[in-house]
Formats: sequence, structure tokens, C-alpha cells
Amino acid sequence: MKALLRTLMISFCLLAVATTAFAAPAKDDIKVTSEKMTYSADGQTVVFIGNVVVKHPQADMWANKVTVYLQNDPNAPKSESATGVNPGKIEKIISQGNVRIKMENDRHGTCDKATYTLKDELLVMTGSPKLSEGKNTIAGNIIKFWVNENRSEVLGSSNQPVEAIFSAPSNKVKK
Repeated sequence: MKALLRTLMISFCLLAVATTAFAAPAKDDIKVTSEKMTYSADGQTVVFIGNVVVKHPQADMWANKVTVYLQNDPNAPKSESATGVNPGKIEKIISQGNVRIKMENDRHGTCDKATYTLKDELLVMTGSPKLSEGKNTIAGNIIKFWVNENRSEVLGSSNQPVEAIFSAPSNKVKK
């Protein structure tokens, strides 16, 4: 009986993810596509592996692997048929391997690992992070970008100092 309930719960989660993937996303929905998905009720995680694409109204992200951490719902009924998972409450998303990010206003970035927490809308980029807006570029050891506040902080190290390139307007007079 436990195996049947577990199979039904996993099937329900897969159906919910598949329905989200094929339905028209709502305003704040996060749509994820990949070659493989693994769900863990115990760890409150959904892991996507292989050509992962994350679509969100504020940013799109590509990576080799993306782990979505779900918030534990203490109010969920604790029975064999309920795991406490609330698929609508995502805590954070960690992307790893060849991470590329594209945001509004011609902002884009690359890094080895990106962690995005939804509560404070904070994107933390590590592993040779680089963030660009138009021709302006910033790189360092760690880049923190508060999406909602349009504010960033770049931390350097002795091996990877902060490097900023700003595009200055040309003073040339056109004839």
C-alpha cells in the first residue's frame, strides 16, 4: 500500500511539472525543461539534469544542472499520502555548470554556479562570474545581484580581483 501511495504521489508531481511545462505560464511562474528530472520528497528537492532551461518573467537561465529547493510546509497534513511538499513554494534555485543568465534591459551573465533565492530576489554568482549590461561589464570572485533593487556587489580575491569595464560616450564631433 505504501509503495502504491508513493508511486501515485510521484506520478502526481511529474504530472504537475509536465502540465506546467506545456501550459501557458502565469505571470510569476517558473518553467523548467531538461533531459532528466529527479524528485525527492525527503530532501524537498527537484533536480533537473541535462540542457536545463529555466524561464522566469525576470530572467532566463541555462545550465547543465538545476536544483530547485522547495519550502517545507509545516501546515501540510502528515499522512502516507501527503509529503508536505507544496510545489507552489520555491525557496531557491541553484544552477551549476556552464551557467548563462539573460535578464531584462540587455543584462546577461555567465558563471559556474548561480544561486537565486526567491524570498529576497538575490542572485549570487560564483566560479568566474561575469555580469554585463550593454557594453559595461563587471567580473570578480563573487557577484551578488539584488534583482528587485537593481543593486549589485562584487567581491574580489587575490587570485580574482574585481574588474570593471565601463563604456564611455564618445567625445568625437561628427562632421
